[in-house]
Amino acid sequence: MSSSDLALISRAAAGDTAAFQTLVEQHRSMVYRIAYQFAGNHHDAEDIAQEVFIKVYRSLDQFRSDSQLSSWLYRIAMNACIDHRRRNAPSMRAAFCGETEQKMLDTPEESPGPEARAYAGELGVVFVMRHYQGRKLGEIAVALGLAEGTVKRQLHAAVHRLRQSLTHAKMTAGERV
Repeated sequence: MSSSDLALISRAAAGDTAAFQTLVEQHRSMVYRIAYQFAGNHHDAEDIAQEVFIKVYRSLDQFRSDSQLSSWLYRIAMNACIDHRRRNAPSMRAAFCGETEQKMLDTPEESPGPEARAYAGELGVVFVMRHYQGRKLGEIAVALGLAEGTVKRQLHAAVHRLRQSLTHAKMTAGERV
């Protein structure tokens, strides 16, 4: 990491709002791109980006100077995207849910617990990062704070669930014909 980034982070952590604004301006486009790829629209991407920089501001004192600022921001951005998806788009998780979780999504009185919803969201994130963003497994692992083996298992599970979902949709569409 450059010494200028370290100086900006140090000054921003000490309350220098101009230093924080400089950090935001330098990294806004990267954070927005991540959010837009994830959300698919400008409005949600802006909301997510704003949430990211609020989280960054609140946790500047937790930044470890031995890591890359861009990796830290990427992880915060991805977590904000996951949180946004959990709050606003339960239907987006459907493709990555197993049959049991899907049935629970379809019947509100038996909705899945937070663990099942979080796992389905994480599978979706891993899938998006690998297949839409072209990230390597190691990059995904670092960005999400997971072991590379965990990322491989989640990617396999996501692909398997997506196939099941597509097969089910195809069969259901065939029944209606």
